[in-house]
Amino acid sequence: MSPEFRVTRITYKELDIFPVLVDYDMENKKCRGMSARIDLFSYGALSAEIEKFHGDRLDFAIEEGMMIRKKGLIFSNGFFLFDFSYFMDNPDKFAEKINSLNIPTVYIENSDRFDLAPLLKSGINCHIELLEF
Repeated sequence: MSPEFRVTRITYKELDIFPVLVDYDMENKKCRGMSARIDLFSYGALSAEIEKFHGDRLDFAIEEGMMIRKKGLIFSNGFFLFDFSYFMDNPDKFAEKINSLNIPTVYIENSDRFDLAPLLKSGINCHIELLEF
C-alpha cells in the first residue's frame, strides 16, 4: 500500500478516532503543541495523568510512548503521547511502531517537530491523517 496523507482540522468536541499520536516533551515532562491544548481545555487533567509516570515507567514512555485513556480528554478511545523530537531522530523506528499497529489509518498531530517526509521514506504502510486545531 502506498502511504497517503491529508491534514484535518479538529475542534474541542469529543472525537471517536483511534489511534491518535500526540507530541509531548518526555524529557522535561512538559506539554507542547496539541498536548498543551488538551491539557489546557481539560483543566490540567492530562498533566495529572502524566505525573503518575516515574522511574522505569517514564524511561519506557520516552522510548515507546504512553497511552492516555481518561474521560474528558477529547479522544474518547484514548491517545498516545510520543516525544516527536526523539522519534524524528530515528524515523525508521517511528515507522516501525506505526506499521506494527497494523491498521489502515493513523492520526498524527501536525507538529512543528514532526516531518512527514522521512517517515514516508521509512516505509509507512497506512493512510496518515495530520490533525491540527
